[in-house]
Amino acid sequence: MSLLLALALSRSAHAADTAADARKAELPAVRVSGLVFAHYGFDLTDGAGNRNAFDLDRAYLTAQSQMTGHLGARLTLDAGRLDDTTADTKIRVFVKNAWLEASSGKEIKARFGVVDTGYLSFAENFIGGRYVAKFMADDQKILSTADLGVNAQGEAAEGLLSWHAALLNGEGFTRPELDAGKTGQARVSVNPLARNDQLALPITGFVSYAIPPRDGDSVLVYAGAIGVKVPHVYGWVEYVGESTAGVSSGGVSAIVSPRMPRYGNLILRLDRFDPNTGTAGDSTVKLIGGVSHDFLEKTSVALTYERTQPEVGDPTHGIFVHMQAGF
Repeated sequence: MSLLLALALSRSAHAADTAADARKAELPAVRVSGLVFAHYGFDLTDGAGNRNAFDLDRAYLTAQSQMTGHLGARLTLDAGRLDDTTADTKIRVFVKNAWLEASSGKEIKARFGVVDTGYLSFAENFIGGRYVAKFMADDQKILSTADLGVNAQGEAAEGLLSWHAALLNGEGFTRPELDAGKTGQARVSVNPLARNDQLALPITGFVSYAIPPRDGDSVLVYAGAIGVKVPHVYGWVEYVGESTAGVSSGGVSAIVSPRMPRYGNLILRLDRFDPNTGTAGDSTVKLIGGVSHDFLEKTSVALTYERTQPEVGDPTHGIFVHMQAGF
């Protein structure tokens, strides 16, 4: 009798534990991740006096929650230095992304808050290498990687078509709205090789138009890019242009990255940017070449030589060790 009672109590306890586990599974799922970019640089520029330094480029801490099958949220805290021209250059923590997302799977996602912009996030996700250098449109401060507003994005035909549309403040995630203007953005990408896991050929068009207040100037940004992914080689070629107040700027960036995951990767990148196409002698060419190794999916080290050559004036150049570590 006592044995039967013990078995009954054991089954009851097991059933209670199972019910508790089921209730826990119904709670919002939260995933926390982090990513750190850091580097060491030795300046080879004439007159630099062997200047060298370690520095933290960025540190990201992200929490994502899938609250229901169609509702989620994300918060990303970003740490970096303020503009080094200011007196206070401490590493500061600020909000990079903070959004509420409603989705119907890959077909459509809508986000509200501090949201991702459509072009830079797409390029970075495809070619990678952000820990080595910003993309040209970000480096030249033509586009921001995030902004306050709303966006919608999705895929169709098993990834053959992807798209992104947004209505944003236009000042970027680091500044509040300054006036009554707003910025509309749209990206469309077609990948005719989407059904092949080993190959990709995304062809992308992007436009951003800032609708100014009554007395302001409009800002038009446009970009076209082709990405290539074949076994052991990734590539990305883009043109990005900007036009505002009668001044046009633009540049071409090309990245080629042969990859042998077991051994290492090559990094070859060339940017040419002209801040005013109507003025001669002000363009700049930037060259990055080096090798990298991926220890884990988000943990890599790269050794690079980087050179910036203005059309008029002396170049700057140096040797760098870049690192990213993620969890």
